[in-house]
Amino acid sequence: MRRFIEIMWLVISAVSLIEMVVGYRADGLKSEHLHIFGLVFVASTFMYFFRKRQRRVIEKRKNSQQ
Repeated sequence: MRRFIEIMWLVISAVSLIEMVVGYRADGLKSEHLHIFGLVFVASTFMYFFRKRQRRVIEKRKNSQQ
């Protein structure tokens, strides 16, 4: 389940990146679309790496207890 959540964050990040490109092509740097999805892209990328690190720590603890 943890890996699924990581993959979902990665998908959100990829979709946000695509939407950023679409927003940039439409209105350039003035696009509100670009700024909103830029923020979503940064947040989802952060969450992907955060959750990945968290999963590894949990797995490491679980393996050391066995």
